Amino acid sequence: MKEEVCKKFVSTLAVVALFASPAVVAGDYVATGKFKQTIDVDGAAVIDVANESGAIEVIGDDVDQVTIKAKVQISKRLSKSNPMKAGQIVKAVKRSPPVTVEDGRIQISKINSRHQRHASISYRIVVPRDSEVNVQSVSGDVTVSGVKGSVNATSEKGEVTLAESSVPDDAELAAAAN
Repeated sequence: MKEEVCKKFVSTLAVVALFASPAVVAGDYVATGKFKQTIDVDGAAVIDVANESGAIEVIGDDVDQVTIKAKVQISKRLSKSNPMKAGQIVKAVKRSPPVTVEDGRIQISKINSRHQRHASISYRIVVPRDSEVNVQSVSGDVTVSGVKGSVNATSEKGEVTLAESSVPDDAELAAAAN
């Protein structure tokens, strides 16, 4: 009897833990989370983005800040086999986003290597039009639009699109090389 009660308690606890975490989507077994960061800038910004997995969209606009919106997704396999760990990874990335500002440069780096193989982060980044944008993606599409400053965009396993930008010829060549 005690053993049966213990088993029911453990099963109930596991179900509560699964549904208590808002990061786990039951239908697809994919842990997700979002973060947003806004950085005030004085004029054009310099943005460096390095991402392992996930789409990157950079939009030039008439703004005086850089707004970074990110969606973190954890693999279906990990989310299904270990939803607690998947939720912990999402929380870790949200708690400490891979964004730094150093010497006037805004750097968005790859996430912690422990989480890298399980996580994908997609970014939507709005920057002042005259900003300098450098984007490197391993696996994910890259789109840069409305940026009038220098653009260097590459993706090893994704499409690179430059739209509505009056960028130098070398930026167009860097994007076309992929």
